[in-house]
Amino acid sequence: MITLLIILLLITLLNLAAVWPLVTGQPDQRLVWAPLMALLIVADILIDLPLKLWPGQLVATAVSTGMAVWYGTATLYLWLTYWYKRHAKLAVTPDYVIALGAKVTSAGPSKTLVRRLQTAISFCAAQPKQPKLVLTGGQGSDEPQSEAQVMAVYLKHHRIPSSQLLLEEAATSTDTNFKFSKRLIEHDWQQSRPPKILVITSDYHLVRSQLLAKRHHLAVSLLGSWTIPVALIPAMLRELAALLLQLKWPLLIIWLIVTWLIQYFI
Repeated sequence: MITLLIILLLITLLNLAAVWPLVTGQPDQRLVWAPLMALLIVADILIDLPLKLWPGQLVATAVSTGMAVWYGTATLYLWLTYWYKRHAKLAVTPDYVIALGAKVTSAGPSKTLVRRLQTAISFCAAQPKQPKLVLTGGQGSDEPQSEAQVMAVYLKHHRIPSSQLLLEEAATSTDTNFKFSKRLIEHDWQQSRPPKILVITSDYHLVRSQLLAKRHHLAVSLLGSWTIPVALIPAMLRELAALLLQLKWPLLIIWLIVTWLIQYFI
C-alpha cells in the first residue's frame, strides 16, 4: 500500500507539472495550484484507503478501481491538454478557422468567448492569406441571440469583414458544433483537396474538442485561448465530467475488468 501511495503522489506531482503551462504568466497562480493539489491528494487517498481498510473485499476493490479509472482519465486529460497547449502543430495557412461558441448575455459575449475571439483575431492578423471564420453556436434558452450572431458582431467591430464569416446557428453542444460546421464547410469548399481547418476554443476544452472532431471525421489543428486562474479549476472539472460521460462505456468496461483482475488474481 505504501508503494501504491508513493506512485500516486508522484503522478500527482506530474499532473501539477502538466497544469503549469496553463497558468504560467498569469496572476494568482495559487488559485489553481492549491485547489488542484488538494483535489489530487484527496483522489490519491480515496484510491488507497478502501483497499487498506477492507482488504480483499469486492466492494472496496470496486471503489478503489473506480477511483483509479477516474484518476487515470484525469491524468490523461491533463497531459493531453498540456500537449495540445504546447506542442500541437497549427496548420500553416488554414482555409477555415472554427471558433467554438460560449455563453452570451444581453451585454454581449462572455469573458470566455471574448478570449476565444481575441485569439482568433490575433491569429488571423498574422496570416498572409485570410481564412474564413466559421462561427458556431446556437441560441440557448437564456441567451438573447445566437452565439454565432454575437460573435459576428464582435468580429465586425474589430474590422473582420462579413465576407470572411460563416455563421452556424443551430448547434447546442460541442458535438453539434462540429457536426454542423462540417456541413457548412463542405457546402462552401470548392477545391478538390481537403480544406485545412483550425479550431479555436478555450485551453481546458482542447482535448474533448479533438475527440469530437475525430468523431465527425474532421482533421483539425487546435489553438487554445487562455483561462483566468480563478475559473480554470471549475472549468476543468466540468470538462472532465463531460469527458467521463462521453467515454462512459469504455471506462465502465475498463473498471469492471480491472476490478475482476485485482479481486481474483492479485
